[in-house]
Amino acid sequence: MSSAKNHVVKWRSLCLLLLITLLTACSTSLSTPASPAAQKPTPVLSPTITGPTAPGLKNCQPASPIDNSSVGPEVQGTATNAELWGLIMSTSGVPPRANTGVKIVWRMTNSDFLDIVASGPHGMKVPPSWGPDRHLGSNWNRPGAEWGTGFTFPVAGCWDLHATSDNAFGDVWLKIV
Repeated sequence: MSSAKNHVVKWRSLCLLLLITLLTACSTSLSTPASPAAQKPTPVLSPTITGPTAPGLKNCQPASPIDNSSVGPEVQGTATNAELWGLIMSTSGVPPRANTGVKIVWRMTNSDFLDIVASGPHGMKVPPSWGPDRHLGSNWNRPGAEWGTGFTFPVAGCWDLHATSDNAFGDVWLKIV
């Protein structure tokens, strides 16, 4: 009897250990970013453009390609039931730097409204610092309704900008340096 009881205790201990390991691996640990004064990025005058490649994939493997359009650096998202484009306006250059403001103008087909959130390293989630604001017109020639957002990414790394609208959704995988 004692052997069977020891077996049950060992089995439960093993299951508990595996559960704790799994929860620890999936938990989010938010680190406090360094103060913006400590990380003063040097403005980059000419953006680094990756050129045309396949759309970005999860975890920036690869990041969404940034190409130079007639109005500035743009990125095409990977979307379902829509087309998704972002026009990156960053004073710190491309790719954008952490702790600096980045304006992103979005074009998304099938979008009567737009909801967007950025998910980054260690499970961090960052809403836009402003927007999405609907734009009524511009000289950027991409399909879909146009929206403007502002983001400040607190840390460098791979960020998933996830856009949703009605039954459409898409992602832009952006490297922040």
